[in-house]
Amino acid sequence: MEEPPEKQKFGLLKCPFALREEVIRNMEFMDAFHFSTLSKRSKQLVRNARYQTFRITFCFEEKSSKDNIEMEIKKGERLKISLSDLNVPPKRGSSSLDGLKLANLINEPSDDYRKKLSAHLLFIFHFKEISVQIGRNIKHVEDLFLWSITKQFDTVGLMAQKKLHITPDYLQFVLNATNAKEYFLDFRMNDLNFKYQLKDCESLDVSGSIQCLDTDGILQRNPKMKELHLEELPGEQINDLLKQWINGEVNDLEVLAFFNWDGYSNEVILDGIVTMKTKLTEEQARRMFGLWDASSRAVDIQRKIDGQLAAVHINQSGCFVSMCNKLLAEL
Repeated sequence: MEEPPEKQKFGLLKCPFALREEVIRNMEFMDAFHFSTLSKRSKQLVRNARYQTFRITFCFEEKSSKDNIEMEIKKGERLKISLSDLNVPPKRGSSSLDGLKLANLINEPSDDYRKKLSAHLLFIFHFKEISVQIGRNIKHVEDLFLWSITKQFDTVGLMAQKKLHITPDYLQFVLNATNAKEYFLDFRMNDLNFKYQLKDCESLDVSGSIQCLDTDGILQRNPKMKELHLEELPGEQINDLLKQWINGEVNDLEVLAFFNWDGYSNEVILDGIVTMKTKLTEEQARRMFGLWDASSRAVDIQRKIDGQLAAVHINQSGCFVSMCNKLLAEL
């Protein structure tokens, strides 16, 4: 009796280098992941192929049982992997993958499966954006596994739906432990005398405990700042920020947005600032700022060092400033 012929194997490792990379880049994401766990060589092959993905976000939720990794592989394609502590039963939806099972496929020693899995993903895949979202107080922040893998992020969020309450030490640790282009901060703090600073930031969005943000010299400390969104900032401090831009060096600032549902006084915001009648028509202002009513007011201000114009729009929702606007530059 003849023995059945052996199954033919696709010898990917024997293929030319360029072909191997092309095959890996065209794999489904999870297929590429499973291939990377076969051996050290296959792991390196996936890394060398530079498999492109869009975003990975490490989410530390309000309850640790819901911790997860969210990945956007490409537009419209998303994956979620559970990432709870071993001592906390994970809460997974039907579409979530089991992080522990995936980590067990990786043949490497580790005292924390979350660290092993996260390090593997960051090593083999090339993410255009790496983010971390923190939604709770983590008791032993010094031991948070993620900091031992990377401290460089594109976006850091310290926020929670129920207004996270934190201490100055906790906030300072998170800011010191991370280096990011963009920060989203929405929290409550009981110590109203504490002030924190950010440096080399490109985008900052602060919604809670705005009184704790040190805005003195913030544009000088962050010369690459493009967008600054602040909620409930006192009008006097907005006035100071406008003066920082007018009197400062050339920077990359494009947008200042100050939200306040009680509105702002024109006299406070523009106190001591030379203004010009805006070159914008009402229709152009509507297109630029999106909201215009009978109480809206728009003026232009000018930076001293190079004469660049910025449009300041004050309405019932706050104060909005647009720099580097093509429409304004053409007028």
